[in-house]
Amino acid sequence: MERSLMEQAGITDEQIRNAIDQGAITKQYFAQPQHVVSSLNRLRSTEIASYLQYKQHGYMAVSLLSPGLKAEFEAHAEQELAHADRLATRIQQLGGVPIFDLQELAGKAAAIGIHPEQGTTLSEMVIENLLLERRQVEAYTALIRELGEKDLITRELLLGILAETEAHASELADFLKRTSDKR
Repeated sequence: MERSLMEQAGITDEQIRNAIDQGAITKQYFAQPQHVVSSLNRLRSTEIASYLQYKQHGYMAVSLLSPGLKAEFEAHAEQELAHADRLATRIQQLGGVPIFDLQELAGKAAAIGIHPEQGTTLSEMVIENLLLERRQVEAYTALIRELGEKDLITRELLLGILAETEAHASELADFLKRTSDKR
């Protein structure tokens, strides 16, 4: 009787079951997958709250007063949603489930200090967005430092999102500096 290639390679049924059960998680993954999934779901919640805030600000920004700002809000909204999608993909890769319950999403975002706001002026909206981005920068930075070398893929993903989030904060701060110089 001919042995299978798996048997010839010394791969057991138990090793195969473990590989199926654990997916991408190997003995070289030093983080706690459930903790990372929970942290990623919390960050994902902030991205969804940010998306909603930017969309609302985009709707409320009068394009004649600041056409570039309306477009900026809309572009940032799309980037926030893309961040949420990237985080959801990583959550799934780690064996977790991205949360979709609206109350849970709002609660997790609020735990980090993210509450969608609606200023009455364009300047207030920009300030709200700047403060939101800064809270996200802090949350991403904290998780990146916590992960260190324990989860290289998640760390790399978070670094990419952090860079984009810092760019948003910088753009918003620059806008506020320019408008305060005109006064």
